[in-house]
Amino acid sequence: MFRIDLAALCAAACLLAPFAAHAQKLPPEIAASKVVHVALNADYPPLELKDAKTGETTGFDIELGNAMAKVLGVKMDWQDGAFEQMSPSLQSGRVDMIMSGFYDLPKRRGNFDFIDYLIAGAQFYVPKANADIKTVTDLCGQTITTSRGTNFPDTTKAWSDKNCVATGKPPLTVITDTDLGQQLSNLKQGRAVAAVQGLEAVPTIVEMDGNAYKPLGEPFSATLMGIAFTKADPTLRDAFVYALKAVIADGTYAALIKKWKLDLSAYTKVTLNEGPAP
Repeated sequence: MFRIDLAALCAAACLLAPFAAHAQKLPPEIAASKVVHVALNADYPPLELKDAKTGETTGFDIELGNAMAKVLGVKMDWQDGAFEQMSPSLQSGRVDMIMSGFYDLPKRRGNFDFIDYLIAGAQFYVPKANADIKTVTDLCGQTITTSRGTNFPDTTKAWSDKNCVATGKPPLTVITDTDLGQQLSNLKQGRAVAAVQGLEAVPTIVEMDGNAYKPLGEPFSATLMGIAFTKADPTLRDAFVYALKAVIADGTYAALIKKWKLDLSAYTKVTLNEGPAP
C-alpha cells in the first residue's frame, strides 16, 4: 500500500502561518451575503449522499463544511451536480469552492488551490458473489468499472500496466460509469467483475445491499483530498484554512471522522497543495 509521508507534509504546514492574521477576513461579496456557494456531487458516500428518508444531502463533507461555515458566520449553499461539471462551475464563478471528494492532484493546481483535509486513494472492490476473484491479480484480463471524470481510470490503467502487462498477463479493460448507481448496476449485471473507488468510500459501499460487496486487496494509490478554490480567491481560501483548523482544535473533525467511519482517511495537518500524484 502506498502511504502519505506525514512527516514530510508537516513541513508544509508552516506555509499556513502567514494566513493567521487575516484568517477570518472574507471576500466583500460573501461578507455581505453571508453565503458561500459550493459545488458537490451528492453520490459519494460517506462524504456526500442523499438521505433515503428525508431526501436531504448529508455526509462527512456536508457536516464538516457546515461546521466551518458556522465558524465564519456564513451559510453553505450546496449545489448538487455532475462530478465533471464541478471544475467548470468553479472556474466560471457559478460557485465559490468545491468540497466533494475532489482530489488535490498536481495536474489540477494550474487552476485551483487546495486545502488538504483527508487521506484518499484508489481501491478495488468486488461483489461477494464473484467467487472466482480471490486476489487482485485475478482481475487481469477482466473488465473493471470506475468513475468518469476522476483520476481513477488512469490510476487503474497504471496498476494494470505494472501488475498485469509487465508480468505477462492480459490487461484490465476499464469502463467508466456516470455515478455510483450505474457502477453498482454494472457489477450486478455482469458488465464488470470489480470496481474502483476511493479508499475513503469503499468501507461504506461494501455495506450496501446487505453487505453484498467486499474490498479486494489494499488501496493501490494514495493522495490527499482537498477543498478547491480558484487562485484568484485567496481570501476565501485563507478563511477556510482558519475555519478548518478551528474545527480540528475543538474536536468536531475527530467526531465526524468517527461518525462516518473514515479512520483510515483522517488528516489533520491542514496543508495546501501537497497531495502527491496517486
